[in-house]
Amino acid sequence: MSAPYIPDDFNISHLIREATGGEIKSLQSAGRDEFRSTFSITLEDGRQYLLRLSRTSSVVLETEVNTMKYITKETSIPVPRILDAGFTTATDSSSTFYVLMEKIPGVALDTVFGTLSQPQQTAIVAQLAKYMFELFQHRFPTIGSITRQDDSSEEFAIGPIVTRPFYIDGRSKQPLHRGPFNSAKSYYLACAQRELDCCRVLFTQDSSLPGYQRNLEDVQLQVERCVGLLHDLITRCHGLDDDDKEMAPFSLDIHDIGLKNILVSRDDMAKIVAIIDWQFLSTKPLWSCARLPSWLRPSIFNHSNGESDRLSARFRAEIARLDGLDSIFIRALDSDDTRQTLDDFSDYDAFKDGFLLLPALENILATLPGQEDYAALSALLDPSTLPGRVGRINLITRGSNSMFLAMSRSVSPAPPTTNQGLHEQESSPQSEVAAF
Repeated sequence: MSAPYIPDDFNISHLIREATGGEIKSLQSAGRDEFRSTFSITLEDGRQYLLRLSRTSSVVLETEVNTMKYITKETSIPVPRILDAGFTTATDSSSTFYVLMEKIPGVALDTVFGTLSQPQQTAIVAQLAKYMFELFQHRFPTIGSITRQDDSSEEFAIGPIVTRPFYIDGRSKQPLHRGPFNSAKSYYLACAQRELDCCRVLFTQDSSLPGYQRNLEDVQLQVERCVGLLHDLITRCHGLDDDDKEMAPFSLDIHDIGLKNILVSRDDMAKIVAIIDWQFLSTKPLWSCARLPSWLRPSIFNHSNGESDRLSARFRAEIARLDGLDSIFIRALDSDDTRQTLDDFSDYDAFKDGFLLLPALENILATLPGQEDYAALSALLDPSTLPGRVGRINLITRGSNSMFLAMSRSVSPAPPTTNQGLHEQESSPQSEVAAF
């Protein structure tokens, strides 16, 4: 693998000296993705930091920094402290964006959670519920991602949305409508249009191979059918906006938080010391924000052992302790309805996942309103069939190997390891921002 790119005019030693007063002992690559490269820096006195540099669209890393600063300023949620952030060339916003942050000593929860005692697990879930409920109390005027009112302002605002479906796989370069959005309906309609716009880039490719062209035309029809059904679902879905005024306001949605995003203390593994990786977060309606993290919901891995039931009950009990049994958060938890299905579907790639999305949409729409065909959807995800296994894998993983995994013989998972590796804290057109 080639070494991550560092701009020639970026003086890292000077940055570290100015920000920390120390000198660099070692600088090592700590990973990269489509949007950022991460470096681990150790100083002569032993202090450790992480340096991130933008790779493609700087807006992704800028938004992550703004989100972390908002969380630090407005909540008690523990996040890494940011020492410095900006462009490598101060007068050129087209240059590389960087952020220098502290490296939190701790253990990534995904490496140890299965080895913890029940009291330790429930203590962690209770802390997470507290943090999610605290953030749930914050209200925002539109759907989008956190930005600044202007470059020199310390005041936060909501700008265009910066989430995976709008940015990954080269989509950052496409002129998609990213908001901010004044209503849930306008947001979900933009999600549907996003899939059509992104796929049209592929459909306009010319090919002299008749077989390839026919396959492309078939996929085009599938994508257009998916988008049409999404429009239908959005139009007929109850409770998106004013018809459920209690759940219509917007908050910051972190329900997708994973075990790998949570660091616990090496000395007390029942204590959360930091939540890391604030990339691709946005505001959403309350009914979308108040949902259990995926690792607390039943899945093909934990549906029969009762662990998810025990931990989700503890999560709910903590919310009730903080806000009472009539909490809006708890009522949202109980509203497992078509809106949440729509929210899940809005993140799908209609080109890659159309073979799953299309029958699922057809099943959901078959008996609306109020009579969702959950039995048909369950049949679609039947683990005894190949399409069912592919569907289930797609619901709990991200990647392109779902068919391979579904066809593979099941293998017992390797024992969890407690070895602690380096934790990974892993441009759209100008648009108006909504201050709050």
